[in-house]
Amino acid sequence: MRKIGLSVLGVIALLAFIASGAAWANERVKVTLGAIPGVKTSASGDAVFELGKDGKTLHYKLTLKKIDNATMAHVHVVGDDGTPAAILTWIYPTGGTAPSLKEGSFSGTLAEGDITADKLAGPLKGGSVKDLFEKIEYGTAGVAIHTKQNGKGELWGVHKEEKKGKTEKKTPSAPGY
Repeated sequence: MRKIGLSVLGVIALLAFIASGAAWANERVKVTLGAIPGVKTSASGDAVFELGKDGKTLHYKLTLKKIDNATMAHVHVVGDDGTPAAILTWIYPTGGTAPSLKEGSFSGTLAEGDITADKLAGPLKGGSVKDLFEKIEYGTAGVAIHTKQNGKGELWGVHKEEKKGKTEKKTPSAPGY
């Protein structure tokens, strides 16, 4: 009887471990980037964000295709009209706060790194990385790529949730997003 009890406890522990791993797998969000309305570009890209197990770091990877003269990239609040509003954190250049021209046409990983609470700005200054992750996950923050020719932004994207074979936006936004 004791062996059965230990076996049951072992199975429960294993299931709990697997479930926690499944929950961890969901702590990843992908943002697809397209042209900001009114901007003509053949550029595109995506940004992937993964929340660290400790909840204190947010790893990101920004990959772009056919971007010309990239200067900056940020995570922004989504404005009332669905466009980028206040900056929440810099993601390119990885050191932040100063534009860095990536001259010419570029395809590949523009930036990869970790965001920590001390790198948060605007409405999230003094907040947590988990707060930032949730804003990205729920579509209230998005990613903007700025270029030499489009200083106010060339690419923009907000996380979209996949449901039953359809892509469904989690929050209202401007047409084209």
